[in-house]
Amino acid sequence: MDARIIQGLNRVAAPFTQVSLSFLQLPEEFRQLFQNGNKDRYSPLAYARLMAGSLFPQYGRIVYLDADVLLAGDVAELYFSDLRGASVAAAGDGLALWSIEKGTMHPHLEYMGNYLSSPLSYCNSGVLVLDLDQMRRRNLEHRLLQWLRSRPEPFPYPDQDILNIALHGDITPLPPEWNFQFLSWTWDEEKTRLLRGTEFENVPSISCGRSWKLLHMVGPEKPWRLPDAPGTMGQFHWILYSFFWWPEAKKLPAFRKELDAISQGLAPLLRRHIRGQQWKLFFSRGHIFRKRRDKIRWLKKLLSILDGRKP
Repeated sequence: MDARIIQGLNRVAAPFTQVSLSFLQLPEEFRQLFQNGNKDRYSPLAYARLMAGSLFPQYGRIVYLDADVLLAGDVAELYFSDLRGASVAAAGDGLALWSIEKGTMHPHLEYMGNYLSSPLSYCNSGVLVLDLDQMRRRNLEHRLLQWLRSRPEPFPYPDQDILNIALHGDITPLPPEWNFQFLSWTWDEEKTRLLRGTEFENVPSISCGRSWKLLHMVGPEKPWRLPDAPGTMGQFHWILYSFFWWPEAKKLPAFRKELDAISQGLAPLLRRHIRGQQWKLFFSRGHIFRKRRDKIRWLKKLLSILDGRKP
């Protein structure tokens, strides 16, 4: 991070007296190890969470959160999660839920089956409660580094895969509401039935009631970037995430200038897309008509958020 970014982050934190920020230099030995990351999508810094015991020797327990999350619950509740003797708490990944729902193992979990005795226990590393004292006692950092050194090529999901492999059997599951990754999923009675008795059993009710405690905007689509091409699943995700992210982001006065600039760039794109969908609506029939009509309503709501009006 350069000085400008650090100053901007400090401005964001300044109004919150209970918040303080500190910045660490990654040790050179770690920096060299992390250079084999998938740089197209992942920063080598993604591995740093695996080294938390060394980076934060003054702490016995920490909470790690990805940057693409919205916290709706009390983070203290997450911090005091019962780890049941494990070193780490993490929520199940969407790939595991996908596998249960489809009745077949996701290709990535099939691949992970070469390393895990129970691939369906595969966890998402975007939200972690780390018992650093326990990790130090069990010398888990050494195990993680061994896996990192032993791979000439990175795993598809580098730090997440390594964390699941090295800590397999030493991760206690977090409730899905503390890492809710399923905003765009749809549910019916059959899908809900398949989840009974699994750690994802409450996901449909959490989704319908919007009762998550932490929303994780997984995937490459982020509401602060330009949306994907019209009509794609990526744009659908972008619209969903934006409904929740933009109203909260606009409450941060330190970033108002930057957010207004993004909003002014996105609004014309949405208006053009709405006009295009309205034109096509004249030639649509049946379920295509209803689908386009609903999409126009969604886009208009999103535009109202960007314009600062009540949707």
